[in-house]
Amino acid sequence: MSPDHGSARRGSGDIVVDRRFLYAEAAASENDHAAAAEILEQTLELAPNWAPLWFALACAYEKTGRRDQAAVGFSRAAELDVEGELGAALHLARLGVAAPPAAAPIGYVRGLFDQYADRFDAHLVEKLGYRGPDLLAAALARLGATQFGHVVDLGCGTGLCGARFRSASLRLSGVDLSPRMIHAARERGVYDRLEIGALDDFLAREPAGGASLVLAADVLVYIGDLAPVSAAAARVLEPQGYFAFTLQRAPEGAYGIGADLRYSHSEAYVRRVASAAGLSIAFLEQNSTRKDVGADVPGLVVVAARA
Repeated sequence: MSPDHGSARRGSGDIVVDRRFLYAEAAASENDHAAAAEILEQTLELAPNWAPLWFALACAYEKTGRRDQAAVGFSRAAELDVEGELGAALHLARLGVAAPPAAAPIGYVRGLFDQYADRFDAHLVEKLGYRGPDLLAAALARLGATQFGHVVDLGCGTGLCGARFRSASLRLSGVDLSPRMIHAARERGVYDRLEIGALDDFLAREPAGGASLVLAADVLVYIGDLAPVSAAAARVLEPQGYFAFTLQRAPEGAYGIGADLRYSHSEAYVRRVASAAGLSIAFLEQNSTRKDVGADVPGLVVVAARA
């Protein structure tokens, strides 16, 4: 079950349904997923069109080995959850029963990071050993790029990357979908400008050739099709400006969804998309930006230059 997302917490509007949902949630928390499934199945009669109910039932089915029924549940949840807050489409792709969407739904990403904001830095750095900003700074330094004019930090989060690049930037702008992440970034006090919004909308409003560096640290793992953001970044870069980003690495193909509901991309795909956007790969290295369950997550550190 997925209790962290806002749409599940808003309730169904029926006190009986909400009470049963909580009972099922409690059963799932005790790893009694069969009991959770039974409660949720019975509750469907009362709320057949409540997306969180279908989503929770799909999770319970999957935990009890009923993969086909889980796929049906996730499909129904995806149909009912028009904002995509629950991320059901990502689960369908993870199960291999649907193609990955071009990007994670905005509602899903915003909700995920709004509820994560208060513990983001401690969890990412201390628990997961996150080092994306340091790897990007080192890659740029190897290219002789250590000082920049206007730096744009896409998906800036709480400002970890901004803090790393503040001293190297004359002007630093950040954007993030999550209002609570932007609040934390403001508290950090390293940005000259911060905005709440989608990356593509933000980049579309930026002047052409106005940035010397565009950063995307641990951000494009929520985007599958990198062509639009690569083209948008290329447009706002000055000649010889850099688009520096990290990815999770897929061994082949273009991109896919992993068990962590994050996208992975292949090196060949990254090179192809960069070339189509008018960018040349100046640096590409296999490296891990974080750990998961104690093991390094295969990744890519990429710096592309505007031709």
